[in-house]
Amino acid sequence: MPGSARLVSSSEVARELGVTRQTVARWVRQGIITPAAVTAGGQARFDVDQVKQQLREHGRKQRAED
Repeated sequence: MPGSARLVSSSEVARELGVTRQTVARWVRQGIITPAAVTAGGQARFDVDQVKQQLREHGRKQRAED
């Protein structure tokens, strides 16, 4: 499907961003990033591009508060 995002696990997001799975979980708990979907089994799925955008926005917000 053109234009549809590929959703990946937290492990794949961590690998793509060069961080640990625990870091991804912490970002979710802190509300820095949000899953694009959650499976019926409760597993989060992420759009890597969306996560990168959320991290950029969070960084801008942090700098503005300093």
